[in-house]
Amino acid sequence: MLSSLHDFVARLERLGEVQPVEHPVATRLEIAAITRRISRYPKGGPALLFRQPDQSPFPVVTNLFGSRRRMRLALGLDRLEDLTLNFSALLQSLPVSGLDGLGALVTDHPALGHCRPVAVPNGPCREELVSGADLQQLPFLHNWPDDGSASGSGQYITLGQVFTCLPDGSQPNCGIYRCQIHDAHTLAIRWRSGSDAARHHQEYQRRGERMPLAIVLGGPPALTLAAAWPLPPGLDELQFACWLRQTTLPVVDCLHGPLRVPAEAELVIEGFAEPDRPLIEGPFGNHTGRYDPAGPAARVSVVRITRREAPLMPATVVGPPPQEDCWMMLGWERLLAALLPRLVPEVRDIHLPLPWVFRQSAVVSIANHGPRQVRQIVQALWALPWFAKARLLVLVDAERQPYSLMQTAWCVVNDTDWGDDLITDETGRRLAVDATCRHLSGERLIDDATEQMISQRWKEYGLP
Repeated sequence: MLSSLHDFVARLERLGEVQPVEHPVATRLEIAAITRRISRYPKGGPALLFRQPDQSPFPVVTNLFGSRRRMRLALGLDRLEDLTLNFSALLQSLPVSGLDGLGALVTDHPALGHCRPVAVPNGPCREELVSGADLQQLPFLHNWPDDGSASGSGQYITLGQVFTCLPDGSQPNCGIYRCQIHDAHTLAIRWRSGSDAARHHQEYQRRGERMPLAIVLGGPPALTLAAAWPLPPGLDELQFACWLRQTTLPVVDCLHGPLRVPAEAELVIEGFAEPDRPLIEGPFGNHTGRYDPAGPAARVSVVRITRREAPLMPATVVGPPPQEDCWMMLGWERLLAALLPRLVPEVRDIHLPLPWVFRQSAVVSIANHGPRQVRQIVQALWALPWFAKARLLVLVDAERQPYSLMQTAWCVVNDTDWGDDLITDETGRRLAVDATCRHLSGERLIDDATEQMISQRWKEYGLP
Protein backbone atom coordinates (compact mmCIF):
# COMPACT_ATOMS: atom_id res chain seq x y z
CA MET A 1 0.00 0.00 0.00
CA LEU A 2 1.21 3.52 -0.76
CA SER A 3 3.10 4.93 2.23
CA SER A 4 4.15 8.34 0.92
CA LEU A 5 3.48 11.04 -1.62
CA HIS A 6 6.68 10.02 -3.40
CA ASP A 7 5.28 6.49 -3.81
CA PHE A 8 1.97 7.83 -5.10
CA VAL A 9 3.50 10.18 -7.66
CA ALA A 10 5.91 7.48 -8.87
CA ARG A 11 2.99 5.11 -9.42
CA LEU A 12 0.97 7.77 -11.22
CA GLU A 13 3.95 8.49 -13.48
CA ARG A 14 4.24 4.81 -14.40
CA LEU A 15 0.54 4.79 -15.32
CA GLY A 16 0.70 7.99 -17.39
CA GLU A 17 -1.40 9.95 -14.91
CA VAL A 18 1.12 12.79 -14.35
CA GLN A 19 1.91 15.63 -16.73
CA PRO A 20 5.26 17.29 -15.90
CA VAL A 21 5.76 21.02 -16.51
CA GLU A 22 9.46 21.60 -17.03
CA HIS A 23 9.50 25.37 -17.60
CA PRO A 24 9.63 27.88 -14.72
CA VAL A 25 6.18 28.93 -13.50
CA ALA A 26 5.07 31.43 -10.87
CA THR A 27 3.50 30.34 -7.59
CA ARG A 28 1.52 33.58 -7.69
CA LEU A 29 -1.63 32.91 -9.75
CA GLU A 30 0.04 31.05 -12.66
CA ILE A 31 0.15 27.52 -11.21
CA ALA A 32 -3.42 27.87 -9.94
CA ALA A 33 -4.71 29.09 -13.31
CA ILE A 34 -3.02 26.20 -15.12
CA THR A 35 -4.41 23.71 -12.62
CA ARG A 36 -7.95 25.06 -12.87
CA ARG A 37 -7.94 24.77 -16.63
CA ILE A 38 -6.62 21.18 -16.52
CA SER A 39 -9.19 20.25 -13.85
CA ARG A 40 -11.99 21.10 -16.29
CA TYR A 41 -10.80 18.46 -18.76
CA PRO A 42 -13.04 15.41 -19.27
CA LYS A 43 -12.70 13.00 -16.33
CA GLY A 44 -10.58 15.49 -14.40
CA GLY A 45 -7.39 15.80 -16.43
CA PRO A 46 -3.95 14.59 -15.28
CA ALA A 47 -2.04 15.37 -12.11
CA LEU A 48 0.50 18.16 -12.67
CA LEU A 49 4.14 18.19 -11.56
CA PHE A 50 5.67 21.68 -11.72
CA ARG A 51 9.43 21.11 -11.58
CA GLN A 52 10.47 24.79 -11.30
CA PRO A 53 7.91 26.73 -9.22
CA ASP A 54 9.48 30.18 -8.83
CA GLN A 55 12.69 28.33 -9.74
CA SER A 56 12.52 26.56 -6.37
CA PRO A 57 14.35 23.22 -6.08
CA PHE A 58 11.18 21.72 -4.57
CA PRO A 59 8.58 20.67 -7.19
CA VAL A 60 4.90 21.44 -6.64
CA VAL A 61 2.30 18.79 -7.49
CA THR A 62 -1.39 19.62 -8.01
CA ASN A 63 -4.60 17.81 -9.04
CA LEU A 64 -3.27 14.63 -7.41
CA PHE A 65 -6.74 13.29 -6.54
CA GLY A 66 -8.55 14.99 -9.43
CA SER A 67 -10.13 11.96 -11.13
CA ARG A 68 -12.06 8.84 -10.25
CA ARG A 69 -9.15 6.64 -11.33
CA ARG A 70 -6.61 8.46 -9.15
CA MET A 71 -8.98 8.27 -6.19
CA ARG A 72 -9.10 4.49 -6.65
CA LEU A 73 -5.30 4.35 -6.90
CA ALA A 74 -4.85 6.50 -3.80
CA LEU A 75 -7.02 4.09 -1.79
CA GLY A 76 -5.71 0.90 -3.38
CA LEU A 77 -9.17 -0.12 -4.63
CA ASP A 78 -10.38 -1.73 -7.84
CA ARG A 79 -13.69 0.16 -7.48
CA LEU A 80 -14.68 3.02 -5.21
CA GLU A 81 -17.83 1.03 -4.46
CA ASP A 82 -15.60 -1.40 -2.55
CA LEU A 83 -15.16 1.34 0.05
CA THR A 84 -18.91 1.14 0.75
CA LEU A 85 -18.81 -2.65 1.05
CA ASN A 86 -15.78 -2.59 3.36
CA PHE A 87 -17.15 0.11 5.64
CA SER A 88 -20.59 -1.54 5.74
CA ALA A 89 -18.97 -4.79 6.89
CA LEU A 90 -17.15 -2.93 9.67
CA LEU A 91 -20.30 -1.13 10.81
CA GLN A 92 -22.40 -4.31 10.85
CA SER A 93 -20.70 -5.52 14.03
CA LEU A 94 -21.14 -2.22 15.89
CA PRO A 95 -24.14 -1.32 18.07
CA VAL A 96 -24.87 1.83 16.08
CA SER A 97 -27.94 3.60 17.43
CA GLY A 98 -27.04 7.14 16.45
CA LEU A 99 -24.16 9.47 15.77
CA ASP A 100 -23.17 10.01 19.41
CA GLY A 101 -20.13 7.89 20.23
CA LEU A 102 -19.94 6.41 16.73
CA GLY A 103 -16.45 7.76 16.03
CA ALA A 104 -15.04 6.22 19.20
CA LEU A 105 -16.75 2.90 18.43
CA VAL A 106 -15.10 2.76 15.00
CA THR A 107 -11.70 3.81 16.38
CA ASP A 108 -11.81 0.99 18.96
CA HIS A 109 -13.14 -1.63 16.56
CA PRO A 110 -11.12 -4.89 16.66
CA ALA A 111 -10.81 -4.76 12.86
CA LEU A 112 -8.55 -1.74 13.31
CA GLY A 113 -6.35 -3.49 15.85
CA HIS A 114 -3.85 -4.86 13.31
CA CYS A 115 -3.46 -1.55 11.48
CA ARG A 116 -2.57 1.12 13.99
CA PRO A 117 0.05 3.89 13.95
CA VAL A 118 3.45 2.58 15.08
CA ALA A 119 5.99 4.93 16.66
CA VAL A 120 9.48 4.90 15.11
CA PRO A 121 12.52 6.92 16.23
CA ASN A 122 13.09 8.70 12.92
CA GLY A 123 11.90 8.98 9.34
CA PRO A 124 12.32 10.73 5.98
CA CYS A 125 10.37 13.78 7.21
CA ARG A 126 13.31 14.54 9.58
CA GLU A 127 16.12 14.34 7.01
CA GLU A 128 16.66 18.10 6.79
CA LEU A 129 16.04 21.10 9.05
CA VAL A 130 14.81 24.25 7.28
CA SER A 131 17.11 27.04 8.43
CA GLY A 132 15.36 29.63 10.55
CA ALA A 133 12.01 27.82 10.19
CA ASP A 134 11.37 30.20 7.29
CA LEU A 135 8.05 29.64 5.50
CA GLN A 136 9.05 32.02 2.73
CA GLN A 137 11.75 29.61 1.54
CA LEU A 138 9.02 27.25 0.34
CA PRO A 139 6.89 27.40 -2.86
CA PHE A 140 3.39 27.87 -1.44
CA LEU A 141 0.70 29.04 -3.87
CA HIS A 142 -1.24 32.28 -4.25
CA ASN A 143 -4.38 31.08 -6.03
CA TRP A 144 -6.67 34.10 -6.61
CA PRO A 145 -5.75 37.80 -6.94
CA ASP A 146 -7.42 38.99 -3.71
CA ASP A 147 -6.54 36.00 -1.53
CA GLY A 148 -5.20 37.24 1.81
CA SER A 149 -5.53 40.89 0.81
CA ALA A 150 -6.90 41.98 4.20
CA SER A 151 -3.67 41.14 6.02
CA GLY A 152 -0.54 39.10 5.52
CA SER A 153 0.28 37.49 2.18
CA GLY A 154 -1.81 35.77 -0.47
CA GLN A 155 0.14 32.52 -0.08
CA TYR A 156 -1.71 29.58 1.46
CA ILE A 157 -0.92 26.04 2.51
CA THR A 158 -3.97 24.38 0.98
CA LEU A 159 -3.34 20.65 1.43
CA GLY A 160 -1.71 20.68 4.86
CA GLN A 161 -2.88 18.12 7.40
CA VAL A 162 -3.16 19.94 10.74
CA PHE A 163 -2.53 17.75 13.82
CA THR A 164 -3.91 18.83 17.21
CA CYS A 165 -4.98 17.20 20.48
CA LEU A 166 -6.17 18.08 23.97
CA PRO A 167 -3.57 19.22 26.54
CA ASP A 168 -3.24 15.71 27.99
CA GLY A 169 -2.53 14.27 24.52
CA SER A 170 -5.95 12.65 24.19
CA GLN A 171 -8.47 12.90 21.33
CA PRO A 172 -5.95 13.49 18.53
CA ASN A 173 -7.30 15.12 15.40
CA CYS A 174 -6.05 15.60 11.86
CA GLY A 175 -7.93 17.94 9.55
CA ILE A 176 -7.28 20.06 6.48
CA TYR A 177 -7.69 23.76 7.15
CA ARG A 178 -6.50 26.60 4.98
CA CYS A 179 -3.36 28.12 6.43
CA GLN A 180 -2.49 31.67 5.36
CA ILE A 181 1.16 32.71 5.50
CA HIS A 182 1.50 36.09 7.20
CA ASP A 183 5.29 36.27 7.35
CA ALA A 184 8.32 33.99 7.54
CA HIS A 185 7.35 32.58 10.94
CA THR A 186 3.61 33.22 11.30
CA LEU A 187 0.45 31.59 9.96
CA ALA A 188 -3.25 32.27 10.34
CA ILE A 189 -5.58 29.27 10.57
CA ARG A 190 -9.35 29.70 10.68
CA TRP A 191 -10.83 26.58 12.25
CA ARG A 192 -14.11 25.25 10.94
CA SER A 193 -16.88 25.96 13.40
CA GLY A 194 -17.54 22.91 15.57
CA SER A 195 -14.38 21.09 14.44
CA ASP A 196 -12.23 19.10 16.87
CA ALA A 197 -9.31 21.47 16.24
CA ALA A 198 -11.48 24.44 17.21
CA ARG A 199 -12.53 22.64 20.37
CA HIS A 200 -8.91 21.80 21.21
CA HIS A 201 -7.85 25.42 20.77
CA GLN A 202 -10.72 26.65 22.93
CA GLU A 203 -9.53 24.39 25.75
CA TYR A 204 -6.00 25.78 25.52
CA GLN A 205 -7.38 29.33 25.42
CA ARG A 206 -9.42 28.61 28.54
CA ARG A 207 -6.16 27.67 30.25
CA GLY A 208 -4.31 30.64 28.77
CA GLU A 209 -1.81 28.28 27.13
CA ARG A 210 -0.30 27.91 23.66
CA MET A 211 -1.58 24.89 21.70
CA PRO A 212 1.08 22.78 19.98
CA LEU A 213 0.19 21.80 16.44
CA ALA A 214 1.88 20.30 13.40
CA ILE A 215 1.12 20.88 9.73
CA VAL A 216 2.08 17.94 7.54
CA LEU A 217 2.50 17.94 3.77
CA GLY A 218 2.43 14.57 2.04
CA GLY A 219 2.51 11.22 3.78
CA PRO A 220 0.17 8.36 2.81
CA PRO A 221 -2.53 9.49 0.34
CA ALA A 222 -5.10 7.71 2.49
CA LEU A 223 -4.31 10.05 5.39
CA THR A 224 -4.68 13.17 3.22
CA LEU A 225 -8.14 11.92 2.23
CA ALA A 226 -9.14 10.95 5.78
CA ALA A 227 -8.12 14.45 6.91
CA ALA A 228 -10.20 16.04 4.13
CA TRP A 229 -13.37 14.05 4.79
CA PRO A 230 -15.88 15.12 7.50
CA LEU A 231 -15.60 11.86 9.43
CA PRO A 232 -17.87 11.22 12.44
CA PRO A 233 -16.79 13.15 15.55
CA GLY A 234 -14.33 11.22 17.69
CA LEU A 235 -12.99 9.08 14.85
CA ASP A 236 -9.17 9.26 14.85
CA GLU A 237 -8.13 10.15 11.28
CA LEU A 238 -4.68 8.62 11.71
CA GLN A 239 -6.23 5.37 12.85
CA PHE A 240 -8.83 5.47 10.07
CA ALA A 241 -6.12 6.01 7.46
CA CYS A 242 -4.47 2.83 8.71
CA TRP A 243 -7.75 0.99 8.16
CA LEU A 244 -8.05 2.44 4.66
CA ARG A 245 -4.51 1.24 3.95
CA GLN A 246 -5.09 -2.08 5.78
CA THR A 247 -1.64 -1.82 7.32
CA THR A 248 0.24 0.05 10.01
CA LEU A 249 1.56 3.58 9.58
CA PRO A 250 4.95 4.68 11.00
CA VAL A 251 4.80 7.92 12.99
CA VAL A 252 7.42 10.09 14.71
CA ASP A 253 7.08 12.26 17.82
CA CYS A 254 7.10 16.03 17.70
CA LEU A 255 9.47 17.80 20.09
CA HIS A 256 7.14 20.61 21.14
CA GLY A 257 4.05 18.71 22.24
CA PRO A 258 2.20 15.36 22.50
CA LEU A 259 1.78 14.97 18.75
CA ARG A 260 2.77 12.24 16.31
CA VAL A 261 3.06 12.75 12.56
CA PRO A 262 3.67 10.41 9.59
CA ALA A 263 7.34 9.49 9.30
CA GLU A 264 7.00 9.34 5.50
CA ALA A 265 5.77 12.93 5.17
CA GLU A 266 7.42 15.38 2.78
CA LEU A 267 7.56 18.27 5.23
CA VAL A 268 6.47 18.99 8.81
CA ILE A 269 5.80 22.47 10.20
CA GLU A 270 5.72 22.60 14.01
CA GLY A 271 4.37 25.53 15.96
CA PHE A 272 1.93 26.88 18.50
CA ALA A 273 -1.54 28.35 18.11
CA GLU A 274 -1.42 31.31 20.47
CA PRO A 275 -4.20 31.81 23.02
CA ASP A 276 -4.57 35.53 22.26
CA ARG A 277 -4.15 38.23 19.61
CA PRO A 278 -5.82 36.51 16.63
CA LEU A 279 -4.86 37.43 13.09
CA ILE A 280 -7.09 38.30 10.14
CA GLU A 281 -7.32 35.53 7.53
CA GLY A 282 -8.70 36.03 4.03
CA PRO A 283 -10.45 36.82 1.87
CA PHE A 284 -10.12 33.48 0.09
CA GLY A 285 -11.54 32.43 -3.29
CA ASN A 286 -13.53 29.22 -3.00
CA HIS A 287 -15.86 26.77 -4.78
CA THR A 288 -18.76 29.25 -4.90
CA GLY A 289 -16.87 31.35 -7.45
CA ARG A 290 -16.65 34.17 -4.89
CA TYR A 291 -14.37 35.15 -2.06
CA ASP A 292 -14.98 34.06 1.50
CA PRO A 293 -14.75 37.32 3.47
CA ALA A 294 -11.82 37.96 5.77
CA GLY A 295 -12.26 37.14 9.45
CA PRO A 296 -10.42 36.42 12.71
CA ALA A 297 -8.22 33.33 12.83
CA ALA A 298 -5.80 31.63 15.19
CA ARG A 299 -2.27 33.09 15.19
CA VAL A 300 0.27 30.30 14.75
CA SER A 301 3.95 30.83 15.59
CA VAL A 302 6.24 28.46 13.68
CA VAL A 303 9.19 27.09 15.67
CA ARG A 304 10.59 24.31 13.48
CA ILE A 305 10.31 22.96 9.93
CA THR A 306 11.78 19.62 8.90
CA ARG A 307 11.61 17.94 5.51
CA ARG A 308 12.90 15.26 3.20
CA GLU A 309 16.10 15.97 1.34
CA ALA A 310 14.09 16.43 -1.88
CA PRO A 311 10.45 17.04 -0.92
CA LEU A 312 7.45 17.24 -3.21
CA MET A 313 5.10 20.08 -2.27
CA PRO A 314 1.41 19.09 -2.68
CA ALA A 315 -1.17 21.82 -3.18
CA THR A 316 -4.80 21.96 -4.15
CA VAL A 317 -6.62 24.73 -6.01
CA VAL A 318 -10.13 25.71 -5.01
CA GLY A 319 -12.65 27.27 -7.38
CA PRO A 320 -15.94 26.63 -9.19
CA PRO A 321 -16.34 22.91 -9.91
CA PRO A 322 -15.12 20.65 -11.23
CA GLN A 323 -11.91 20.89 -9.23
CA GLU A 324 -9.78 18.35 -7.40
CA ASP A 325 -11.62 18.75 -4.09
CA CYS A 326 -14.87 17.58 -5.74
CA TRP A 327 -13.24 14.31 -6.80
CA MET A 328 -11.79 13.85 -3.32
CA MET A 329 -15.32 13.82 -1.93
CA LEU A 330 -16.22 10.77 -4.03
CA GLY A 331 -14.57 8.67 -1.32
CA TRP A 332 -16.64 10.36 1.36
CA GLU A 333 -19.76 9.72 -0.72
CA ARG A 334 -19.00 5.99 -0.68
CA LEU A 335 -18.45 6.04 3.09
CA LEU A 336 -21.75 7.89 3.56
CA ALA A 337 -23.48 5.23 1.45
CA ALA A 338 -22.48 2.73 4.15
CA LEU A 339 -23.06 5.00 7.13
CA LEU A 340 -26.41 6.66 6.37
CA PRO A 341 -28.52 3.44 6.32
CA ARG A 342 -27.36 2.78 9.90
CA LEU A 343 -28.49 6.25 10.99
CA VAL A 344 -31.57 6.68 8.74
CA PRO A 345 -32.79 3.13 7.96
CA GLU A 346 -34.86 4.07 4.91
CA VAL A 347 -31.79 5.32 3.01
CA ARG A 348 -30.43 2.94 0.37
CA ASP A 349 -27.82 5.03 -1.45
CA ILE A 350 -26.55 8.56 -1.94
CA HIS A 351 -24.90 10.60 -4.66
CA LEU A 352 -23.04 13.88 -4.19
CA PRO A 353 -23.00 15.50 -7.66
CA LEU A 354 -19.74 17.33 -8.27
CA PRO A 355 -21.39 20.77 -8.67
CA TRP A 356 -23.33 20.29 -5.41
CA VAL A 357 -20.87 18.61 -3.12
CA PHE A 358 -19.68 21.62 -1.11
CA ARG A 359 -23.22 22.84 -0.51
CA GLN A 360 -24.05 19.62 1.36
CA SER A 361 -26.52 18.80 -1.41
CA ALA A 362 -27.28 15.27 -2.57
CA VAL A 363 -29.56 12.82 -4.34
CA VAL A 364 -30.76 10.22 -1.83
CA SER A 365 -32.54 6.98 -2.73
CA ILE A 366 -34.94 5.61 -0.13
CA ALA A 367 -37.19 2.60 0.43
CA ASN A 368 -39.99 1.47 2.76
CA HIS A 369 -41.49 4.92 3.16
CA GLY A 370 -45.15 5.71 3.82
CA PRO A 371 -47.29 8.58 2.51
CA ARG A 372 -45.90 11.25 4.85
CA GLN A 373 -42.66 9.56 5.88
CA VAL A 374 -40.47 11.32 3.32
CA ARG A 375 -40.71 14.51 5.37
CA GLN A 376 -39.54 12.63 8.46
CA ILE A 377 -36.59 11.22 6.50
CA VAL A 378 -35.64 14.72 5.35
CA GLN A 379 -35.77 15.98 8.94
CA ALA A 380 -33.55 13.09 10.05
CA LEU A 381 -31.02 13.94 7.33
CA TRP A 382 -31.04 17.64 8.19
CA ALA A 383 -30.30 16.70 11.82
CA LEU A 384 -26.98 15.13 10.77
CA PRO A 385 -23.91 17.41 10.60
CA TRP A 386 -23.26 16.53 6.95
CA PHE A 387 -26.63 17.96 5.85
CA ALA A 388 -27.22 20.64 8.47
CA LYS A 389 -26.76 23.34 5.82
CA ALA A 390 -27.89 21.34 2.80
CA ARG A 391 -29.21 23.69 0.15
CA LEU A 392 -30.94 20.88 -1.75
CA LEU A 393 -31.80 17.25 -1.11
CA VAL A 394 -33.60 15.27 -3.82
CA LEU A 395 -35.19 12.03 -2.65
CA VAL A 396 -35.92 9.29 -5.18
CA ASP A 397 -37.15 5.72 -4.98
CA ALA A 398 -34.61 3.00 -4.22
CA GLU A 399 -34.83 1.47 -7.70
CA ARG A 400 -33.75 4.75 -9.29
CA GLN A 401 -30.10 5.48 -10.03
CA PRO A 402 -29.07 8.43 -7.86
CA TYR A 403 -25.78 8.74 -9.81
CA SER A 404 -27.62 9.73 -13.00
CA LEU A 405 -28.47 13.42 -12.92
CA MET A 406 -30.46 12.91 -16.13
CA GLN A 407 -32.68 10.36 -14.41
CA THR A 408 -32.89 12.52 -11.30
CA ALA A 409 -33.99 15.52 -13.39
CA TRP A 410 -36.56 13.29 -15.09
CA CYS A 411 -37.91 12.23 -11.69
CA VAL A 412 -38.06 15.82 -10.43
CA VAL A 413 -40.14 17.11 -13.35
CA ASN A 414 -42.31 13.99 -13.76
CA ASP A 415 -42.74 12.54 -10.27
CA THR A 416 -43.33 15.56 -8.08
CA ASP A 417 -46.46 17.35 -7.00
CA TRP A 418 -45.26 20.95 -6.59
CA GLY A 419 -48.04 21.66 -4.15
CA ASP A 420 -47.07 18.88 -1.78
CA ASP A 421 -43.56 17.61 -2.53
CA LEU A 422 -41.42 20.69 -1.87
CA ILE A 423 -40.11 20.57 1.70
CA THR A 424 -38.51 23.61 3.33
CA ASP A 425 -37.22 24.29 6.81
CA GLU A 426 -38.40 27.13 9.04
CA THR A 427 -35.67 29.45 7.73
CA GLY A 428 -36.39 28.82 4.06
CA ARG A 429 -32.68 28.22 3.45
CA ARG A 430 -32.94 24.45 3.01
CA LEU A 431 -35.02 22.73 0.35
CA ALA A 432 -35.82 19.09 -0.25
CA VAL A 433 -37.74 17.59 -3.15
CA ASP A 434 -39.78 14.42 -2.79
CA ALA A 435 -39.38 12.83 -6.22
CA THR A 436 -40.41 9.33 -5.14
CA CYS A 437 -43.60 9.33 -7.29
CA ARG A 438 -45.55 7.85 -4.39
CA HIS A 439 -48.77 9.68 -5.30
CA LEU A 440 -48.82 9.12 -9.09
CA SER A 441 -51.54 6.99 -10.64
CA GLY A 442 -51.13 4.59 -13.53
CA GLU A 443 -48.97 1.51 -13.87
CA ARG A 444 -45.26 2.15 -14.35
CA LEU A 445 -43.43 0.88 -17.43
CA ILE A 446 -41.45 -2.12 -16.19
CA ASP A 447 -40.22 -4.86 -18.53
CA ASP A 448 -37.37 -6.54 -16.66
CA ALA A 449 -37.74 -9.86 -18.53
CA THR A 450 -37.06 -8.31 -21.94
CA GLU A 451 -34.22 -6.18 -20.58
CA GLN A 452 -32.58 -9.28 -19.10
CA MET A 453 -33.01 -11.22 -22.34
CA ILE A 454 -31.40 -8.61 -24.57
CA SER A 455 -28.54 -8.16 -22.09
CA GLN A 456 -27.78 -11.86 -22.42
CA ARG A 457 -27.96 -11.75 -26.23
CA TRP A 458 -26.34 -8.35 -26.79
CA LYS A 459 -23.19 -9.68 -28.40
CA GLU A 460 -25.29 -11.63 -30.90
CA TYR A 461 -26.75 -8.39 -32.26
CA GLY A 462 -23.33 -7.11 -33.29
CA LEU A 463 -24.03 -3.75 -31.66
CA PRO A 464 -21.46 -1.69 -29.71
